[in-house]
Amino acid sequence: MKYPKTQYAKTILEQDRVSSPFLIKYAAVATGKTGKPYMNIILTDKTGDVEARVFDNVPKFHSQAVKDTFVQVEGNAQGFNSRIQIHIKDMTVLREDEVVLDEYLSPTILSAEKLYAELTAIVLSMKDPFYKALMESIFIDDAEIAKRFKKAPAAKAMHHAYPVGLLEHVVSICKILDFLSHNYSPYADRDLLLVGGMMHDLGKIWELQYEKTTDYTNEGRMIGHLVMGSELIEKKIQWLESQPGRLPSAFPEEKKLLAKHMVLAHHGKYEYGSPKEPVCLEAQIVHMIDDLDSKVNAIRTFVEQDAQVGMWTLLNKNFGRYFYKPEWARK
Repeated sequence: MKYPKTQYAKTILEQDRVSSPFLIKYAAVATGKTGKPYMNIILTDKTGDVEARVFDNVPKFHSQAVKDTFVQVEGNAQGFNSRIQIHIKDMTVLREDEVVLDEYLSPTILSAEKLYAELTAIVLSMKDPFYKALMESIFIDDAEIAKRFKKAPAAKAMHHAYPVGLLEHVVSICKILDFLSHNYSPYADRDLLLVGGMMHDLGKIWELQYEKTTDYTNEGRMIGHLVMGSELIEKKIQWLESQPGRLPSAFPEEKKLLAKHMVLAHHGKYEYGSPKEPVCLEAQIVHMIDDLDSKVNAIRTFVEQDAQVGMWTLLNKNFGRYFYKPEWARK
């Protein structure tokens, strides 16, 4: 038996009676001002997220209503701080075969195959034999990396936080870096810039899990994508040096250090979680373009999804400001 999806997160209105299945994105027990426990839940489906609360029978639900669980929700929608919040009266845990999975996964209009073809074309355009061989070993020879890269979001939230978002982000950055390499020639090394553009966030394919909802893996929490990317460069260089004919000679130590530095310095500052600050021109450029592309996507997505009628969005808490809405984004 399939439980039909009759209501969606982004179409629920204040005072609506809610009776529909959802996927739990987040669930935690908190304590109210009176000392009574309640459940703080975020429900999700293909349209987005909606907040929910359980105020009664918390012990009944807290062990079953956990992250990545499908539940049939019964309750009422109320307004709270300019947002919709579902007050749940009852929940039934559902098996995965009792729902239509596509109703709960974020849709994407991006073509992973097209974007990956663009990425491999950029790899093949590289001139430096060592950097090119390194990128080929990662993006062309490694089928598991390609498979993950074609699915992964770039983040849990903030920017490109949807399927194929990481690949979109990397291709966008590489196109900008290609232009800048000509603009700043001969001072900026095009191939080193491209290594930074392609590798800076690659560790996120292991840092994040994204089969249903997006969250950090154990490896992601303990190690992180910067270190993962640097470790991958070391591993692939060792593999290349063991393969006759793949390199013109041993991989130069200076080039290896520069490739690793592009990954380890791309957050730019220690307070941003960067183990190193950029010490070469190319690393500084990659850091700045990464920041630019992520902010452009975050603002565009926020403006596009904002529900406020008129020329101005609601307050964006991450940027601390309201954004002007051009005609294409107005409701």
